[in-house]
Amino acid sequence: MGIYERDFTVRYCDVNENNVLSFTGLMNLLQEIAGMHSSEVGYGINNIPKTGLTWFLLYWKIKIYTKPKWNTKLHIKTWARKLDKACSFRDFEVYNENNNKMAIATSKWALLDVNKNSISRIPSNMNEQYGIVEKCVFDEPINTKIEIPTESTFVYEYTTQRRDIDTNHHVNNLYYLDYAFQALSDEIYYNTNFTDIEISYKKQLKINEKINCFYSNENNTHIVTIKNYNSTCVHAIIKIK
Repeated sequence: MGIYERDFTVRYCDVNENNVLSFTGLMNLLQEIAGMHSSEVGYGINNIPKTGLTWFLLYWKIKIYTKPKWNTKLHIKTWARKLDKACSFRDFEVYNENNNKMAIATSKWALLDVNKNSISRIPSNMNEQYGIVEKCVFDEPINTKIEIPTESTFVYEYTTQRRDIDTNHHVNNLYYLDYAFQALSDEIYYNTNFTDIEISYKKQLKINEKINCFYSNENNTHIVTIKNYNSTCVHAIIKIK
């Protein structure tokens, strides 16, 4: 199949208080087109009863050049950049109706066997089904392993809610970013034009799990580390700048 393309419109739920596309709004659109692409080749959500397989996210790297307003028409492209035995790498490009590039993103996914609740090897025929496009949207090398900050400050605790859970029965990847933004001070959150996000998902969260959120700043990058209730396990690391 190669590059998969679809048109979208920025909805009210996709914009923030400044009436521009939020990072969670953008990630929701990217997640949507990724699901649509997988559905086209037989590995979508509705195919799970047949395949017993579903994708789950391990890593995001996103850069926004321009933040569109509500009701802006967008054209999004996505493709499978690489498939190996354990992981899939997927890239995205977002354009407005004048064909100006608005954002780029790359991501890393694993395949879950829902019956065994364990990671599955990626079938060799998926390469042909998805149609690999060996194009990375970022010029610099991608390192999907984000280092845990050596020093950080506890900000708040939270217990995951029913509203946070997705079809994989764990916290949807979008909410980790919400948790991270909540860890930023009002001064940082309201006075910073965020353009870059990087998220490494370490261990899935389920309903009613207590988490602690820690904040640190390294080289003008805001880093939020999400740990379990006694801080013995890291669930995710989020870099925002």
